[in-house]
Amino acid sequence: MMDDLEASIHRTLVQYLVDIGFREMAALLIDAEIAMPRNFDEVILVALDIPPAAYNFVTGNEAYEEAIKQSLRIILKGRITSDEDILMRVKLVEVEENWKEVIRNIIVNTKDPNQASVTEILFAKDQKQPYLYNEMKFASKSEIRIAQELEKRKILFFPLPLAVRNDTGKRFIDHREPDFLVCKEGVWGIIEVAFHPNRFEKDVEKDSWFKKSGILCVQHYPAERCYERPSQVVEEFLQILSQYKR
Repeated sequence: MMDDLEASIHRTLVQYLVDIGFREMAALLIDAEIAMPRNFDEVILVALDIPPAAYNFVTGNEAYEEAIKQSLRIILKGRITSDEDILMRVKLVEVEENWKEVIRNIIVNTKDPNQASVTEILFAKDQKQPYLYNEMKFASKSEIRIAQELEKRKILFFPLPLAVRNDTGKRFIDHREPDFLVCKEGVWGIIEVAFHPNRFEKDVEKDSWFKKSGILCVQHYPAERCYERPSQVVEEFLQILSQYKR
């Protein structure tokens, strides 16, 4: 449990990463924790405890790890003396009641969900694994927040479904994977959780691929907004989707 000072440093770190354009890293560290074994005036060690699902992603990318450490150096300027004073650690998981049975169920029920096949291929190239939630695979925690909101509203949705239209015979052109295919009152639409602000041409081409088959409502939302305000995102999307009802 972080004290007020550690919580303030954590909050400042996440905000700083957002401000300098590293929103994906900020999203990964929202559930992290700062640990400082000594009083602030005597700090010689700062530990960043990162959730297990995000740890390998952060520490496996040298640029990401250095950006986080440099951000902490700026925030704690004058309080630490070297790179060795900043540790990246795996955040320990709280032990819940009957945790062994919970894990057994997760292993059995999520061994091979029939979705996120394209995401798995892309993640495997970087030696990563998709996030698991409620027997479904996701590419980010932001997507999980949207899924939870859709569940709460009892909306039919398909997370990371494989869409196939054999236009060219080339798998990576004919296979597409929207983040969420949503259906409400017979109207279909797509929610895309956007991490990459400079993918305009690729996003337009992907959107057109779906619109060619009649899915006309394709909406993109920043990952940070999806994580922090999923209810607002889903409500806005459903309002737009309703306009396509015939």
